[in-house]
Amino acid sequence: MRRLAARSSGDGGQYGRWLLRFFGLPPRLLRWAAWLGQYHSRFADLPTGLRLEQLRRWDREPIRSSPAAAWIDVGMASVLHRRGELEACLERLARARRSVARAGADARMEVLLLGARIDTDRGALDEAARALAEVEGLLAAPTLADVDRLAYQARLVGQRAYHHLHSAPPEPARALAMFDALPSTTGEPFVDFRREEGRARCLHRLGRAEEALAAARLAARHAGDGGLVRCRVMALELAARLAAPDEAEALRVRASRLAARLEDEDLLRRTAPS
Repeated sequence: MRRLAARSSGDGGQYGRWLLRFFGLPPRLLRWAAWLGQYHSRFADLPTGLRLEQLRRWDREPIRSSPAAAWIDVGMASVLHRRGELEACLERLARARRSVARAGADARMEVLLLGARIDTDRGALDEAARALAEVEGLLAAPTLADVDRLAYQARLVGQRAYHHLHSAPPEPARALAMFDALPSTTGEPFVDFRREEGRARCLHRLGRAEEALAAARLAARHAGDGGLVRCRVMALELAARLAAPDEAEALRVRASRLAARLEDEDLLRRTAPS
């Protein structure tokens, strides 16, 4: 141990490898890796270039041989997806699928949700539905923290509701009922944002314009409370589509400016002038 302490953050050598083999990574490092890989973490609000740089620092031994590897892979896949680099994203997601069995239920859900989103975008709705059903089964895992269980539940509802909104014919009332069934005030900004942003989209489809705009504004407020810049952009962009023309333009400009700071190609497309 004295020899390892003298090495500080350098290579631990054979002694370090033995310790990792028998004791594994410290729990604190595993929690950090999860934070780097989760869509609903504050790390996901950093500019994509910075996220990629930080993830690359973790994409090496001894992390690669540990259960944390799946978190780094799915985090990389998420960033690449956000940047519109789909082929590279799919390669990373495949790596995450190979290593996720050792990483726990939360990492498994992260991989499934990203895969389901990609399947939905390419029209493979049956494959997406199977992945989402597996996520639902994992929500009861005893190892999940309560805050993560709420976040994954909200994300699951968001993806399923999207399918109902874009089915033939669309089913906005059914999608709205799913969002209404989520807890209304959890105190967790991401969860509360996801509920209200989803409700706003459904209310808009149902022709309830004033309620939709109020829900979009509330979603933006929840995102702001949590410092969730990416979520705030989504809420502002939605509010811009629902507001009167004079207010809409100001909201769109704010959303576009924030999206540019995040280097998020998906959000930049959403907030571009029509």
